Amino acid sequence: MTVTASLVLAVAAIWWSFSLIVLLNLLASPSLPRRDDSDPSRRCQPADSGAAAAPLPSVSIIVAARNEAARIEQGVRGLMAQQGIDLEITVVDDRSTDATPQILARLAAEFPALRVVRVDSLPAGWLGKCHAMSLGAKNARGGWLLFTDADIHMSPDLVARALAKAADERADHLCLWPTVNCTAAATRGVMLAWSQCLAIYAPAWSINRDRGRRAIGIGAFNLMRAEAYRAIGGHEPLRMEVVDDVKLGLLLRRGGFRQRVYTAFADLEADFAHSVPGAVRIVEKNWFAGVGYSVAKSAASILLFAVLWFAALAGPWLAPGVVGWAALASLWAPAIPAVVQIRRAGWPAWVLPLVPLGYLVFCWAGIHSTTKTLRQGGIRWRDTFYPLAELRAGMVR
Repeated sequence: MTVTASLVLAVAAIWWSFSLIVLLNLLASPSLPRRDDSDPSRRCQPADSGAAAAPLPSVSIIVAARNEAARIEQGVRGLMAQQGIDLEITVVDDRSTDATPQILARLAAEFPALRVVRVDSLPAGWLGKCHAMSLGAKNARGGWLLFTDADIHMSPDLVARALAKAADERADHLCLWPTVNCTAAATRGVMLAWSQCLAIYAPAWSINRDRGRRAIGIGAFNLMRAEAYRAIGGHEPLRMEVVDDVKLGLLLRRGGFRQRVYTAFADLEADFAHSVPGAVRIVEKNWFAGVGYSVAKSAASILLFAVLWFAALAGPWLAPGVVGWAALASLWAPAIPAVVQIRRAGWPAWVLPLVPLGYLVFCWAGIHSTTKTLRQGGIRWRDTFYPLAELRAGMVR
């Protein structure tokens, strides 16, 4: 076997090995259990039973909103529909210039459990979202805090079920992976590939068994004990952290708090991009931040996937015969673990052939995020510019 054929065979082996690891991680990633109505302890007591009702767990849900007029009312009403908990919702209006303040004022008059906090100016040394989350949590009365986004849709019993699972596991922090409501086939292929990378980065089997130092936080659903949040200093250490949701989970893990992560595809949906270019724009601020603003790490990640992708594609020309065609076939190896993903998300099987596209877009997103951040000398997020030097200095390592 020639040197070229050996290298092509190595490319095929890497794609198949990577896909096998992803598959094993996905199979070991549990879904949040459904409520078992057959369990008498989980039923509501009849009003005339004479049994004393157990106190409901108190939860403060915190949302940072900026110019969310198109989505904020639907989001707040969905959160207000949560059942089985003593609920308080704080929406921090982070300098909105659209109709968001008026909509929130009307909703606050309708819902006594809704607290609206207005931010008119951003203090120095803070990212807008991190400051809003910190402000929202400052006077929260709940024993549990749930940080979520304005565009998240939850089933009415989701928070109660998550709390029950956290209690069963004696967990201090529980986060949930959402599905995304994109409908375009290519965008779904991208989402499948990117979530496979996350399955490698934060394997649930390791996190849920309290093994290793892996940690995760998920912006769509970050639920934690209020005392744990305050013990790590809240959002204070995250003042200039772009990937604040992930780093919040990291700080909780480092603080010795027990963490659990589950999928909740049937109960939790995020409003994400509806096109491939839109997906690239959304992760524009996060991609380079995710590698610690390191040009070397960014270049290495992009180069690795690009070389593997194009080497597999060119396999039949680089090494004619079985080895070359095996390399080409390996490009679609990630479609195998994607079967688990589409079953959980309820997506059609014809999305599977598009999964390799996601890894190519991964490279594109990395190049775009890195070069734009370096060219600008920082990032622009929620209409505010943050210099790269300040972002690097404030990063949680």
